Amino acid sequence: MQNLLISLESLGLAKAEALVYSDILQNPNSNGSQITKRIDLPKPSVYLALDKLYQRGLINLIPGKSKQYQAQAANIALEKLRAEFNSNLDRALTAIQKLQQRQPQEEFIHIRGYDNFVAQFKAMLANTKQELYIQSNADLNQFAPEFERLAQTGVKIIIYSFGAKYAYNFACEEYYDAAKPCTNVYRLISVADYQESIMSYGRPDSEYLAIYTRQELQVSLLSENIHNAIYWLKLYREQPDFTYPCRLETLAEQDIHISGYSI
Repeated sequence: MQNLLISLESLGLAKAEALVYSDILQNPNSNGSQITKRIDLPKPSVYLALDKLYQRGLINLIPGKSKQYQAQAANIALEKLRAEFNSNLDRALTAIQKLQQRQPQEEFIHIRGYDNFVAQFKAMLANTKQELYIQSNADLNQFAPEFERLAQTGVKIIIYSFGAKYAYNFACEEYYDAAKPCTNVYRLISVADYQESIMSYGRPDSEYLAIYTRQELQVSLLSENIHNAIYWLKLYREQPDFTYPCRLETLAEQDIHISGYSI
């Protein structure tokens, strides 16, 4: 019964309405006084709930000297609740989108948790119209449906991958760097349409951090990072004996990223 009450409230019924409705389900052809005796609510609250439920088409009134109520057929009642809930959700979404359009999109959004990262990345993919480039050692097949949809709409997908090798069936240009070690810590950097970007690292089963932004400088820097990684990989393939004549002997060149990536 408690689960039913929670479900009804989540669909938009007030607590009193949920209590009265569940009582009528169990005790059809009841009047307001009878319902009041069975549930812990004041009589005015019961009659107000009955009126609300009747207006919403969830209960039927049986005419007579003493008004009695019975629940509407479950499939009809729940379809009404579903339609009402979806309508409210659509209106809320439209209002929120209008508000967000007025807000500047230059901020950095800090994301904690792998599931939250996945949700943000999928939202970014849903907005992509022209091109997408990615640098990652993660298995991107988890986003295969999104990539397939993008490829079908003509989006150019470029992937610089390293660490473990994965096979991808969706259309993309992949550049695999076999020289970098495998690790169970993931790194993903991505830029969409040269307008928005996300970078992340960590372990999906542990701490996973990400930053999403449309900030122009950050988008440019991450784009440059991905492009340069591919440029160097192409250079090494064309000239296997090539060495770093331009090394600067910096800390960055000595660093091996937690994900296994290094300059």
